[in-house]
Amino acid sequence: MADVNFTPARDGTSSASTSQGNTNSYVFDVFVNHRGPDVKKGLASHIYNRLTDFGLGVFLDQEVLERGEGLNPQIEGAIRTASVHVAIFSPNYAQSAWCLDELVQMLESGSTIIPVFYNVEPADLRWTRSGDRVYGRDLASFERKRKFDGQPRYEPNTIEKWRNALSAVADIIGFELKDKEEWQLVHEVVQQVLKKVRKPPLDVAKYPTGVDEKIKELDRTLSLQRQREKATVLGIVGLGGVGKTTLAKQFFNRERSNYDRSCFLFDVRSKSLPSLQSSLFTDLIQRNAQINSVAEGIGWLKTVDQRALIILDDTDHINQLDALCAPVVDSIHVRSRLILITSRNKDVLISAGIEESSIYTLKGLNPELSRELFCWHAFGQPRPVIGFEEVVKKFLDVCNGLPLSLKVIGALLRGKHDLKHWDAQLRKTSKVLPEDIQNTLRISYDALDGEEKQIFLDIACFFIGEDRDTSIRVWDGSNWEGFLGLWKLENRCLVEVDAENCLRMHDHLRDLGRDIAENPEHPRRLCRFTKNFLHNVVSDQSPVRGISVVDGNDSEPVHGNGHEQSFENLARRCNLSTLQILQAESHSVERVFQRGLRHSVERLFGRVQLPPLIYLRWENCPKSSLPPSIPLKNLRVLHIKGRRLKTLWRHQSQAPLQLRELHINAPLSKVPRSIGKLKRLQSLRLDFSQLQQLPKSVGNLTGLQLLELRHCTSLQTLPESVGNLTGLQSLDLRWCNVLQTLPESVGNLTGLQRFNLFGCSRLQTLPESVGNMTGLQRFNLFGCSSLQTLPESVGNMTGLLKSADAPRVGGLFKSADAPRVGGKPDGPPTS
Repeated sequence: MADVNFTPARDGTSSASTSQGNTNSYVFDVFVNHRGPDVKKGLASHIYNRLTDFGLGVFLDQEVLERGEGLNPQIEGAIRTASVHVAIFSPNYAQSAWCLDELVQMLESGSTIIPVFYNVEPADLRWTRSGDRVYGRDLASFERKRKFDGQPRYEPNTIEKWRNALSAVADIIGFELKDKEEWQLVHEVVQQVLKKVRKPPLDVAKYPTGVDEKIKELDRTLSLQRQREKATVLGIVGLGGVGKTTLAKQFFNRERSNYDRSCFLFDVRSKSLPSLQSSLFTDLIQRNAQINSVAEGIGWLKTVDQRALIILDDTDHINQLDALCAPVVDSIHVRSRLILITSRNKDVLISAGIEESSIYTLKGLNPELSRELFCWHAFGQPRPVIGFEEVVKKFLDVCNGLPLSLKVIGALLRGKHDLKHWDAQLRKTSKVLPEDIQNTLRISYDALDGEEKQIFLDIACFFIGEDRDTSIRVWDGSNWEGFLGLWKLENRCLVEVDAENCLRMHDHLRDLGRDIAENPEHPRRLCRFTKNFLHNVVSDQSPVRGISVVDGNDSEPVHGNGHEQSFENLARRCNLSTLQILQAESHSVERVFQRGLRHSVERLFGRVQLPPLIYLRWENCPKSSLPPSIPLKNLRVLHIKGRRLKTLWRHQSQAPLQLRELHINAPLSKVPRSIGKLKRLQSLRLDFSQLQQLPKSVGNLTGLQLLELRHCTSLQTLPESVGNLTGLQSLDLRWCNVLQTLPESVGNLTGLQRFNLFGCSRLQTLPESVGNMTGLQRFNLFGCSSLQTLPESVGNMTGLLKSADAPRVGGLFKSADAPRVGGKPDGPPTS
């Protein structure tokens, strides 16, 4: 449907907002009610285009209906899910029964309605019982219409509903054309929509059975707190897998339209506090802050004064609430705050000063809802298949209402039509539940083949929150079928891929995987360094696949034979010849091992022969270049972040020829020419660099699919050789604010799909050759304030036009033929 004005809401949110039996998979943020012949090609389209520029899902008219679906169900669904309705009243509006029916449904939905009076006045809506005004004459015409048998075509009650709806909307303050230019009217309407619309809802669950019932129970706790003269802080506590995050997402979707700002922080326990503070500040202020310490973050958050809804999901330590919750609660306008915190540990919330009356303890599902959820996952319907009723009851007894068990075990049985298989599985399951829930999850793990188990363990230990494509590149480097293995894990509900293409795993499954990974059954994955780790775990020279010493891994200072030797002991007592994955955050290494901040990673490799390292992530790298002791030869993925890094490697012999992904966040001043030897490179990110130019050899990277140079504030131009990157799909140059020109050769990038020039404020011209980018789907020029005109060849971008993304080139229109460069601001500047 690329040739129609259609932009559904993001994140695949249908399961969160529509009934399970509804086949319409789209949720909309805005519904535009209008009379097509009057305004479709003008005002309505301009409003539609501007709103889609901001990433909103907009239902414009019947052209967005899916083939094979009736008209009314999808229109009713769009009206029901949209948080804002724009009603454009034009001279011929009331001649359409369809428009009038939609208006009635809009009022019944209770959502915000923004009236736009286009060459009509509010009085035309208010006075409809006589023929003195245009809408009165149109409704009188409906009253005169007859069927073949002489009966009225429209029931009097229907026409009366139309009159009442028009009269009700006439009393709502709206926008009139009057003496304005049409582009001014568009701007005013769009700004009002942006104030009122909620963000696209989060995806709650594939089958959100029982969520509404739990929301009602949570509301009772909420109602007790809203009477107080301070910020409302609620807690949800419960067993892992009971549905705390699911409930929090549903609550967030429902409440966020009542606040100016909203933020949902997932997986708090597994992330560093400064990064969480940065995310929270960005969402609340709509401006980035590069926060380097918890104390600095607290200072920033105390300046926030917006009305805000904040969700802190999966907290497990008082330090997290001190850093994220306390500063916001203590700042001004506290009564306009609603903060919801989820945790397995009630003591964490009480220690933070949250009263027990403000904490909701989430229990499992009742037998009826348990049966429904289990059957959705096992059979794809809310009730058992005939003949399976009794065995389903037995499984429900074993699962004991725990949603995660119902989901995982139900999915394990999906497609198994032999009762003998169910009975055998029941006997196995009954041995481990309800006494030990992790044993239940082990059943799903045991059903995997050897390669799938390895991928599962990698995710549990290293790749939760990691990009899906990055993870697949690592597994392919291990000669595994990464794509197929991940697909199988997703189908078994063991892993999920979120809207940002990142891997997610339930915390119970994560803990199961980490427990298994510390066993010599498979090559070990070392990610939890506890007090007696070196003595109890690493003593048998078992092969090690990966090591992760980063924030959020439940690590604490290691007890060894002297702090100075602890990291050396790790290398001495482990068999690191099989090491393929290393995640090291220098501050965390120092915290765990007490010594060796500057040389810890080098020291590790100095103890062993070069291992076949495939993935290296080094946070807070203290070096100006990658030391020669670090093995780069077999790397597939290299992520480096550090304030001192000036170049990648000093010697051509260090160039990692097998590399597929290179992501650097550092003030690089030089990129070695030997980067052109990385012929297999697919993704290159050089963010926050001080590069003035890229080497010409970059043009040799013919396999490159993504090139990102964000916040490279010294970059003046791109080499002409960039035109050789014909496989490039995404080029991101946002905030390269001294970039003045682009080479003519960029027109050779005919396969480019996304081109982001946001914030390139000194860019003066675009080459005529950009019109050759016929596959371009997103083209963001917002903030290119020095760019006065666009080349005529832009009209050749047929892919952009078909995807309804052409507005990202034009933005608002001062007149019919004078475009002002605009688009959606994808990212604010870093301060």
